[in-house]
Amino acid sequence: MGKAYDFSELASIININSYTKNKNGVDTNAKIFAGWMEELDFETIVYEREEIGNHVLFKSKQKEGKKLLLLGHLDTVFPAHSFEKFSEDEAWIYGPGVCDMKGGNFVALESLRNVKKSHHDIHNIDFLLVSDEESGSDDSKALTKALAVDYDYCLVFEAAGKEGEVVIGRKGVGTFFIDIKGKAAHAGNAYVNGTNANLEAAHKLIALTALTDLEKGTTVNVGKMEGGIGANTISPYAKLVVELRYTNTDEIDRVLNAFDAIVQKSFVENTTAILSGGIQRDVI
Repeated sequence: MGKAYDFSELASIININSYTKNKNGVDTNAKIFAGWMEELDFETIVYEREEIGNHVLFKSKQKEGKKLLLLGHLDTVFPAHSFEKFSEDEAWIYGPGVCDMKGGNFVALESLRNVKKSHHDIHNIDFLLVSDEESGSDDSKALTKALAVDYDYCLVFEAAGKEGEVVIGRKGVGTFFIDIKGKAAHAGNAYVNGTNANLEAAHKLIALTALTDLEKGTTVNVGKMEGGIGANTISPYAKLVVELRYTNTDEIDRVLNAFDAIVQKSFVENTTAILSGGIQRDVI
């Protein structure tokens, strides 16, 4: 790789923050990509969204025969001012999305360019880029499912496996939210009058993490927790954001039943909790 290839086009989109919740950045990424695709005679179809970035479908000329869908996503996982800059050295390129998956999208683009350079018109190859994959594809999955029935094959341009092998499956994934209610009280003058939601969250975090079974390919991760008002106040609320990933569908009932039990159990007396969220994508 190294310096032999000009990565300036890829750098131009990597240097745009396209965190899932940054609609402007995601849409800017899409517009730049649309320009490149339209140079190859693709038609751009925009599925406009108000709260997230727009999804885009690039349509080639159609003729009789099998149809191929290329699939990718426009968003990246890094919020603004966290990891935003493109760089390169003799061996690697770096930046948000060089692998997942602006780089993958760019590989697809270059492949299409090579087809065009070989003096072949591009037919029956369409390219769908969604805007919310990193947050679970809650909006785009219905669109992807509806479009997929029109194609005979699909290639996803995310990364290969560790040894460069083609990936033909993925784990199931779900995102869950646990909202915990306690009771505020002054931590010095009225300590015993409070009910600490943060402490309840800590107990639940430990119990949730214990559901992980690496041998079965099941992981439970409390990726975010928040709560409380300040150091001098017993916390009246807390929230956990939990991700479940699994390779065996038999694990779903075990883990979800355990989620319910953990949510319903009060490790700290007089706390209450509510569970929301669910499975976003099943095992493929």
